[in-house]
Amino acid sequence: MYEILDYKADPKSYVYVKVMESLMEAKLALEMLRKGMITNASSKAFIAVKAMVSALVVKNFDKILQLKSEKERDWYERVGYTAPTTGLMRVSYDLEKLGYDVQLIVKTSLILHSFSRNGFDPNFVNYKDKEEVERDILSVVEVIKRDIKKYFEDIWDEKLEKMKELDHGV
Repeated sequence: MYEILDYKADPKSYVYVKVMESLMEAKLALEMLRKGMITNASSKAFIAVKAMVSALVVKNFDKILQLKSEKERDWYERVGYTAPTTGLMRVSYDLEKLGYDVQLIVKTSLILHSFSRNGFDPNFVNYKDKEEVERDILSVVEVIKRDIKKYFEDIWDEKLEKMKELDHGV
């Protein structure tokens, strides 16, 4: 039986699990890339970013809400804390105001998400070849590896450090 994570009741646990999810999804992205599963790797890279952004939102929830109207606060409380795909850019702009440089990784992950759903269909994606996709996947994973500890120093422990040791043998 799985416990439901409640960001309001236990924000620290929510953030910790999302950080762990981000690291695990990044590892899976690399493993799938190694195996030639490029669309799956793209999807995992996107999920890794989404999890990290969600953790940042919950970590900074009060600060974000201070900057928002009543309607926007309601959105964050209902769905925004999850960093939903349709609001991911908005969330990245709000995090930028708090000093988190996540806009580029969010934009790249959204392009990867589109690719994971549409492949190389020129009507839906801008990638021309596998190498471009691989480069973006590796870039996203590298940014997570570089920044996640810095963003979550207050909860960082040995377990997360061990998970952070991502293998780049692609």
